[in-house]
Amino acid sequence: MIEIGIDVGGTFTDVVLLDRAAGRLEVAKTASTPRDQSVGILNGLARLGVDAATIRRFAHGSTVATNTVLERKGARVALLTTAGFRDLLEIGRTNRSKVYDMKLVKPAPLVARPLRFEVRQRRYVNGESAIALDERDIASAVEACLARGVEAIAVCYLHSYLDSGDEERTAEIVRERAPSIHVTASADVVREYKEYERFSTAALNAYVMPVMDRYLARLETRLADAGFRGQVEMMKSSGGLMRAATARRYPVETLLSGPAAGVMGAIHVAERSGFRNLITYDMGGTSTDVALITDGKVVRTAESRISNLPIKTHMIDIKTVGAGGGSIAALVGGRTLKVGPHSAGADPGPACYGKGGDVPTVTDANLMLGRLSSSYALGGEIRIRPERAQAVVGELAAAIGLAPDRTADGILRLVNVTMASAIREISIQRGHDPREFALVAFGGAGPMHACDLARDLAIPQVVVPPAPGNLCAFGLLVTDVVAERSETLLARTAGFDPAALGARLERLAGSSAEALARDGIARSAIRTMCTADMRYVGQKSELPVPLDLARLSPQAIDEAFFAVYAERYGHTKRVAPTEIVNIRAMAVGAIEKADLGRLSPPAANPDFDANGVLSRRRVYFRESGWVDCPVYDRYRLAIGAEVAGPAIVEELGATTVVGPRDRFRVDPQHNLVVDVRADDPSSAER
Repeated sequence: MIEIGIDVGGTFTDVVLLDRAAGRLEVAKTASTPRDQSVGILNGLARLGVDAATIRRFAHGSTVATNTVLERKGARVALLTTAGFRDLLEIGRTNRSKVYDMKLVKPAPLVARPLRFEVRQRRYVNGESAIALDERDIASAVEACLARGVEAIAVCYLHSYLDSGDEERTAEIVRERAPSIHVTASADVVREYKEYERFSTAALNAYVMPVMDRYLARLETRLADAGFRGQVEMMKSSGGLMRAATARRYPVETLLSGPAAGVMGAIHVAERSGFRNLITYDMGGTSTDVALITDGKVVRTAESRISNLPIKTHMIDIKTVGAGGGSIAALVGGRTLKVGPHSAGADPGPACYGKGGDVPTVTDANLMLGRLSSSYALGGEIRIRPERAQAVVGELAAAIGLAPDRTADGILRLVNVTMASAIREISIQRGHDPREFALVAFGGAGPMHACDLARDLAIPQVVVPPAPGNLCAFGLLVTDVVAERSETLLARTAGFDPAALGARLERLAGSSAEALARDGIARSAIRTMCTADMRYVGQKSELPVPLDLARLSPQAIDEAFFAVYAERYGHTKRVAPTEIVNIRAMAVGAIEKADLGRLSPPAANPDFDANGVLSRRRVYFRESGWVDCPVYDRYRLAIGAEVAGPAIVEELGATTVVGPRDRFRVDPQHNLVVDVRADDPSSAER
């Protein structure tokens, strides 16, 4: 019986197969199929010759929810809300996302105004009923929704996080009168205060729910037809797995599904090699995702944005920018070179894929500069056409008035600037020195840019795990199953009864553990942990603070908050009053972790010498121009091997570029660890 991890990206679908009994770990890539991602998944399984009947576990990271929101291709959604609050989704908050942009246009709400219905109903701030629920308003709204082809309804009542009875009754009526319409109750998705963020999250959940439901239905049907008899597990944005049935109910929790799997995989790989302070760097075909890990701990946030829409769910704090191998380079205004955020995607893809792409991309620039092989099939199936890259980059170079190689180098520099800015935002701007971290590079394009990026940021070491192009898929096989519960407390720390707080936390923890037990997780494998969202009194934003249930005195909780605050902002004020806003419990069902060091290499390439060198080719480096560079077969590099740059290391699905003054070694876990030398100031002009 085997385990499968599958991550669907914008360009490639990555597959990892684990057979524990045989000690076999294999990887494969296949082109993504954006119109129906399940097709690419079945293609990936076929590439590895997998008999679906032998799959014991199937873990999946998907971009279905993310792409649905970014492309605004979700369901036709209606909103049922407390009378007088029909326009809350549109009004939002008074803050501006870009303070000095006088032409800023707020994103259109997911629910059009004619589909926002008022229901006579009201609760006081303490949760008590002020105006009883008028079920006639609900019936009238449902009839209007049916007439207008509504696919999903979000039910969002004021203060329902304290008492969700009205929302539950409303959802029940909707299901009775319109069983074909998907229903989301805001308190079911987010049981916390801040009505705008809660309503927005509920609307997002409703918006993607029919899309996710159809997708998972197709995937499960195709897998079942092929012989699979298990359950599909989906990656959550918070860094845990959940059953597909849960994902259908809470698809909003999968908005960072793929990137979260990559972070978990990077932590697992790096910790086994002794690296605990990491910056994870995942560069794919469409975007780049970065996250900061201190002492092996994931930083999570309870509030974020997607497509400039607020979302209030627990997720790994990941910064995403539109910079990938498919990012398009173009002249703006006839004089300014810009790279990204628009991408050529999987179809047609970069020009060198030969699938109809006719604009220069980052991948084309890498190919032009010799960093990417013209004979190595990308993902094992896409044959590169260097003449197409030369044509589109040459056309751009002529428009700029530069040599083609200088233009290609400029494309890479610009995309690196975008990625470096993202890393500075999660590190320097939060008080962390990048020189104290290692850069863990993965994704199909990450290892190709990692050393240049590390050099720009003075990061001393780059870690490239085995099969970096498939690390997100591998991360699915080292991620535990997770269930979470939360609720609003909103009380000053100093005046709260520790016993009462402990009772509420234990109730939340018990509810989380029970959810995992219902999914078949053995209770002996479940552990729980609790956190509190805290802030200084008068502040708007909170920080997640770990809680020790054996030490819940106000003094102990304050000390934990001060430590987290100082780590995030570099200072703290120990005499100022604090408050607890929300409390959370997470139940974790531990799984047996896979070992990436047991990766089964493909058939040996016979064309290498005693040092693992496949060939030599001319490669352009920023600091030295064109040089004669050895190309290594990663699968022939033994543990303990040390190699001085310049060097190109090729493997299925990824290429690592090592600069002329850098040096790499193969550590006992089969990682490439590159020691990166900082730029020589005298070379800046070159």
